Amino acid sequence: MLIGELAETQVWLAAPQVVEQGEELEESVQVVRYAPTVVTAEVAGGAAHVELRVVDGSLAWFCTCGEGRRGVFCAHCVATTLARRRLLVQSACRRTDR
Repeated sequence: MLIGELAETQVWLAAPQVVEQGEELEESVQVVRYAPTVVTAEVAGGAAHVELRVVDGSLAWFCTCGEGRRGVFCAHCVATTLARRRLLVQSACRRTDR
């Protein structure tokens, strides 16, 4: 399974206020690495570092914020997932514009 499907599921499971905070942070995400099974990003100018990774068919995540260190799919993880989606859409649009 690809990271997008698994991460999108976690966004759906996140609390509404966490999703709202993630939406607000999405524009501040700097994706550092993007591959089918891993995404790493810096959020809010490096205030948080996020890693989303597929491990044995499941999503594993880590964020340097307090919530993330406790294993919560935090607003930074949501923002990274949304930024990944945006990059995917932009890439698809560029391919169709050719």
